[in-house]
Amino acid sequence: MTFHPGELVVRRFLHHDRRIAAAHAARVVSDDDRGLLIWSDIGAESMRRTDLTGAPTRHLPVADELALPTMLSPARREDFRSLLLLPPGAPHSVSWSWLADGAFAGWYANLETPARRWPGGVDSRDQTLDVLVTADRSWFFKDEEDLVTLDPAQAATVRAEGERLGKLAETATFPFDGTWLDFAPPPEWAPATLPSWWDAAAP
Repeated sequence: MTFHPGELVVRRFLHHDRRIAAAHAARVVSDDDRGLLIWSDIGAESMRRTDLTGAPTRHLPVADELALPTMLSPARREDFRSLLLLPPGAPHSVSWSWLADGAFAGWYANLETPARRWPGGVDSRDQTLDVLVTADRSWFFKDEEDLVTLDPAQAATVRAEGERLGKLAETATFPFDGTWLDFAPPPEWAPATLPSWWDAAAP
């Protein structure tokens, strides 16, 4: 299926038993051979994992987070305006992030299973490791210690994909080549809100 510019979509992360781990509202910028490109502004709605008191758990090591009883709680994007690309069949996504004052903060590559489309958006499973690329294209791993939650072969595959993305950053190769650094959303786009069907079962 193809999504259309301006369309409201929900980007979700799933647990391995297909329960929803997180959900984020976004607007479609484009959907073409480069992949699905979506926009999430400051103030966009999401559902995030928290403990039973409502405190966020994302900062915890994965093993500690999985050991806690958690629930999904409503939240709003606070710090960054983000353009996010999900390349077709790729085991990662890449975000372009800007601060509220318009300064470009860098790229964020999330290692994840290839996005699976459903009528309301896309679903993936997080692979624990992230690659942070600064505005000057230096890069480093985030949450590297959480690779121990994967089996050794899977962890090696995920790390190799992260290193491949790091080399793309070093050589200023797409998506780290300056593409979309001048992006601005249409002025009529308000921060995306989660639709009533955000938790619908994917076919």
